[in-house]
Amino acid sequence: MKGRYTMMMGYGFGFGMFGLVINFLLILGVIYLVIKWVRGEGNSRFNDNTPERILDVRFAKGEITEEEYFRMKSILRD
Repeated sequence: MKGRYTMMMGYGFGFGMFGLVINFLLILGVIYLVIKWVRGEGNSRFNDNTPERILDVRFAKGEITEEEYFRMKSILRD
């Protein structure tokens, strides 16, 4: 009876190697998502670096005048 009990309590809680592989992949997935989140790659709306968006930000910061803003904006649209 002792031998049967120890075989059932092997690694993976009844799933064997398949359970270990699934657990390993889940852990790797969580680590990947955490690294992506820390680097700021997880949310693409904050990485919107189109030329028009950059121009909007420069105008909002006061780096360029209104005249320069509209001139550059019309150049980008053409």
